[in-house]
Amino acid sequence: MYNALIAVDMSQSWDWKTNISEVVLPKSNNPQTGSPPPIVIDGALYQGGPGDKNIYLYGGTTSFWNTSFPNWQSPTSFQYSLWSFDTVAKTWAQYDVSNASPVRPSGGAWADAPNLNLAFYLGGKVDNGSQITTGDIGGGIKVGLLGMVVIDTKSQTAKNVSTAGLTGDSPRSRGNLVYVPEFGDKGILVTLGGSFKSLSDQNDKVVGTLVPMDTIEVFDVASLDGGKSGYWYKQKASGDIPEPRIDACVALASAPDGSSHNIYLYGGRNATGIFDQIFVLSLPSFTWTKIFEGKSPRYGMTCHLVGKRQLLTVGGYSSLNLTSGCDWEDKGVGIYDLSTLIWGSRYFADAKEYTVPTPVVSMIGGNPPSSSTPPPTSTPPSKGAIAGGVIGGVAALSMIVGAIIYFIRRRRGPRPASVVAPAELSGSPFDAIQEKDASHPRPDVDAELGAHSGHYAELEADRGVEIMGYTQKSVDAKDEKDERDKKGKAEEQDYKDVPMI
Repeated sequence: MYNALIAVDMSQSWDWKTNISEVVLPKSNNPQTGSPPPIVIDGALYQGGPGDKNIYLYGGTTSFWNTSFPNWQSPTSFQYSLWSFDTVAKTWAQYDVSNASPVRPSGGAWADAPNLNLAFYLGGKVDNGSQITTGDIGGGIKVGLLGMVVIDTKSQTAKNVSTAGLTGDSPRSRGNLVYVPEFGDKGILVTLGGSFKSLSDQNDKVVGTLVPMDTIEVFDVASLDGGKSGYWYKQKASGDIPEPRIDACVALASAPDGSSHNIYLYGGRNATGIFDQIFVLSLPSFTWTKIFEGKSPRYGMTCHLVGKRQLLTVGGYSSLNLTSGCDWEDKGVGIYDLSTLIWGSRYFADAKEYTVPTPVVSMIGGNPPSSSTPPPTSTPPSKGAIAGGVIGGVAALSMIVGAIIYFIRRRRGPRPASVVAPAELSGSPFDAIQEKDASHPRPDVDAELGAHSGHYAELEADRGVEIMGYTQKSVDAKDEKDERDKKGKAEEQDYKDVPMI
């Protein structure tokens, strides 16, 4: 168990194979209270608003996989589910948000809106590692959580809003949440993937019903104004619809002229296997384009737009057998160029501006470097009133903020530069979000929240730093490929028998 963070300098170019700079930031007690930050997995890290030098840790759960590990820590009180780390003073602080978050959640979806000083946490679960009071929950039980927690990072307060109207009207986990600032008065949240199941189903070996990708659910952030509960809308998608999945990761990149906003979705898994795919969901047409298919499946990582046009992947797993070895990307990161669609090991701090990739332009229309899309036709969105509230296990690393080490094998060969030829399909409409009065009363909710499993936060560009989980290499990965080839498919397990880790 490693009680530390890692800092990676993003103001300078680097190659993770040769000269990536990783600085260990040991985790210390809160100087005001003497309390140590929790050692958790499946939590979230957010960046603060403009001028805020802190990053924020929310949620997470204690792992019991190896309680004899050095520095293992028992579950702590739910009262302080929100912590901050001062990236200048290198100190921790804690905040009581128990009014909105009466339990510490894990395994949900999260996103931040730094321009609004807001962070969001959708769905998730509670298990025996969530806090002191849940210690009696059995090891095979995970209790689903409804709702979404909205955190104000400026005042360090929170509120819980309902998720009534989302597909399934049930607790969700293992999905993704993206903030897109360019729509509406204050931007929108887009939720992708994940699964849902009834509150009564608490078996952690049952994935539940996967959320379909042909209908996209959108939350209007401005609909929270004036103490309102907010609204969810549904929009039909078209194009290369991905198979439903959990444990994927997402990142947003926008065309230089603002004509399209592209959400990249990478990896993930479902009941039959693990994916090595990248899809792009383009707004406002809500069109999916498949741009990559490989042979090195990956799930549970986090994705982040870094520099001007590169996707940074942090952590993850390539097998359902989590003790099968180390990732050959031994620094725990991968780099993908969102414009040229090429995998590599080099981060370019001075890269050129992002341009919409050719397959996406071919699908949605427009001409590079911009990507104008046809005006959408009008289709009334589904309305749902709201009432109430980086999984990135880095290869052979302790999942951020010092969680247990997972020995991970990553089978990733050289990445081809080719892309999948897009089909010729028209875009689906996207209506401008309109503020409406609430039509449903606020339900009585207890704990309605959620999270992801590794943690990662990008700081402001002028600080040139990225924070992610502390990497501790535990197995020599140099013979990983040969060993993996020997094992082949013998190491694969029946997905349905694998716990929702």
